[in-house]
Amino acid sequence: MHIIILIILEVLFNILIVSILVWLSFFIAVFLHEMGHALMYRIFFRDKDWHIRIGSGREIIKSKKFTIKAIPIDGYFYFEPKHRGSKFQYIMMLLGGPLTNILFIFLLSFLLYILKGNEQTLVQKILVWLFEFSLRIHVVGFLLTAIPINFRNGPLKGYTSDGMNILKIAMKSKKG
Repeated sequence: MHIIILIILEVLFNILIVSILVWLSFFIAVFLHEMGHALMYRIFFRDKDWHIRIGSGREIIKSKKFTIKAIPIDGYFYFEPKHRGSKFQYIMMLLGGPLTNILFIFLLSFLLYILKGNEQTLVQKILVWLFEFSLRIHVVGFLLTAIPINFRNGPLKGYTSDGMNILKIAMKSKKG
């Protein structure tokens, strides 16, 4: 009977660890994407006035720069520039998120290449799993943000992708 309880506890512990790793992977990917926007905004608008919201659901942490919610499936970069920017400035700020995804796709691919080239310890096998999972999140994140999309359903309902916002800015006439 004790052995069954130990097995059940081990399975529950493994589920807990995997759940935490999955949550952290999503959180980090969304955080990095939104920080890409913030960095480009800072470079091209020279403005420090921005806010990032990560996730949906119950609010966990709120500060001047960040709001973190329980389910890190999405994120949003809020900004109000002190002066009106050019099309180029807005496009570069919008490109910051998808470009960050691309950077981490290459970085994670490189790390996986190195890790998979050697005989793997248990820790390395866990890192491979984690990096592969994170790589998939960045690829999907890149596709969902770079491709011009108006989200009509699901958790992103009502939002437009970075790609769609870039397209709208690029197509806007100089008068409007």
